[in-house]
Amino acid sequence: MLLLSGALYFGGKYAISDKIPEIKVFVYNDTNGNLTEILKNNFLVQQIPSSQIDSLLRRLNEDKNIVLIDIKNSSIGLYAYKSNRDIKKLKSFLDIYHQQNEMQKLGLSSEQLTSVLSPASIEETFIIKDNSSTRLILSYFFAGLMILAVFLSFAYQFTAITGEKQLKITEQIVSAISPQAWMDGKILGITLTGISSMITYSLLFIFGGIIYFQLTGTHISTILEYLHFPSIALYLPFALIGVLIWNAILAAIASVITDPNNSGKSSLMMLPVVFVIASFLVTRDPDSALAVFLSWFPLTSATSMPMRWAITEVGLWQLLGSFIVLVLTFYSLRKVAAKIFRVSILMTGKEPSWNEIFKLVKMS
Repeated sequence: MLLLSGALYFGGKYAISDKIPEIKVFVYNDTNGNLTEILKNNFLVQQIPSSQIDSLLRRLNEDKNIVLIDIKNSSIGLYAYKSNRDIKKLKSFLDIYHQQNEMQKLGLSSEQLTSVLSPASIEETFIIKDNSSTRLILSYFFAGLMILAVFLSFAYQFTAITGEKQLKITEQIVSAISPQAWMDGKILGITLTGISSMITYSLLFIFGGIIYFQLTGTHISTILEYLHFPSIALYLPFALIGVLIWNAILAAIASVITDPNNSGKSSLMMLPVVFVIASFLVTRDPDSALAVFLSWFPLTSATSMPMRWAITEVGLWQLLGSFIVLVLTFYSLRKVAAKIFRVSILMTGKEPSWNEIFKLVKMS
């Protein structure tokens, strides 16, 4: 799933990237060559005489990668098979050509025209240092580790709880300890297993990065630019509570599943992945209202808040508030999970529905 997620991300990024246009542009009536000069660095451009226009127009139905530009007195004719991304990019250069012509009509010299069209000279000074590229990579790394921990929790919870129920071991355990102690043990034990796996894979990635920098001749200190230790220190407690929350939810779901091969509730075990992936929306605009909501909502804040703090400025009160909400959510969910387990373990026969479980938990 991690490989699939990475392939989807980089594939999507490649799909929306600026690719080299594949169309060939034929220009007619470009007497001074200005349009050809503007287009030649981004397109395959060729000027044609009037005798070839008719044959070129007939070719449009067969060759979909050619475009004819006819420069008229007051407009520009564009002939192509259909509008696409390359055509839209071509039209932006036609706008530049039109602007230059209009400025020349006003009597501006070439030097004045160059000065008008030149970009603004900006001396940038920011209070917060621009380190978005390295911090962005670190935030993606945080989200990847959380997905890894969720998948490990899913596997362990699903196997342990449903397996014990099928082997009738759980009834014997519950006769010796309380359902809350049993549930707390499952949640805490599997959470620590997931956290230890996260730390192990993190160290492997770090050592892999060190080896990569050594092989490429880059100084080993470069990796420290990606390891922002305050962000890592913040991520660990958020990740711990986040994994505890999802383990409580997963344990509650697994405790009501009698036969994992035929249960429709098994699909709910993948629910945490949806919320973790939603945290990636924070990277688009970490200061937007959506990013702030995701960093406070307890099912996404374990990943979203550390990601926000890694790439933008977040107030200390927001960090504390979000963390307190996480802790209170976990405390409530572990209680609910124990109640669901206590009710479901005593029910035999058909698998209970969520409506039945809700009524029994409410009565208990």
